[in-house]
Amino acid sequence: MSKGDPGPCPTNTAARPVAAARGRRPSRGSGRHPGQSSTRTQILTAALELFATKGCSGTTMRGIAQQAQVDPALIHHYFNNKDGLFQDAVSSRIDMSTLFDSLTDEEAEAGLKNRGERIARTFLSFWEDESTRPALVAVYRTSLTEKATTKAFCDQIEAAFASCLGRIAPEETERTTAFTSLVSAQLAGLVMLRYVLAVEPLASLDFEDLMEWLVPTIEVHFDRRPQE
Repeated sequence: MSKGDPGPCPTNTAARPVAAARGRRPSRGSGRHPGQSSTRTQILTAALELFATKGCSGTTMRGIAQQAQVDPALIHHYFNNKDGLFQDAVSSRIDMSTLFDSLTDEEAEAGLKNRGERIARTFLSFWEDESTRPALVAVYRTSLTEKATTKAFCDQIEAAFASCLGRIAPEETERTTAFTSLVSAQLAGLVMLRYVLAVEPLASLDFEDLMEWLVPTIEVHFDRRPQE
């Protein structure tokens, strides 16, 4: 799978995107013209594409205007500054704080039979989904140079993933505080190389082939016994 080709999405029942780009038309009493909402969405989409490719620091307001094919003054009309636009663009695609909330109790119980695969597929499903991947890539890419800009999003992702792990493997998360950090670090490193930096051949590896390699390395954390 190449950087521009999201490849097949996982077929499991992992959590799906919880927020989609909104472009609702304002009511007639709002005082806005019907075209304003679609223009704002157009700007958000263009901004997210550039943020995912160049990060926040490498993206300019003028560049966003060119990408969205709108007058630069319109961007300043809808958004106070670039940081505000970044926050809105990411939030328009996905809610980081509820990233894994759709994982039901039944799914969690089923996941206990193969927890490594359940965790990997749940985490990576959003990266494989072309509707939510740009927002996540934008956050991770920007975090390389501007941690302050992405801190809130990164904290939300970590908290949501820790909650997900707690439901899938409660005994492991209670056993050691390092468990969550180790699994999170392993998956975070993978997404950085595969989706953000697009390092080959990892970036083009078929998703199911990736699972064959990845799942056993996640399972190692479950098989490890605590030291006396």
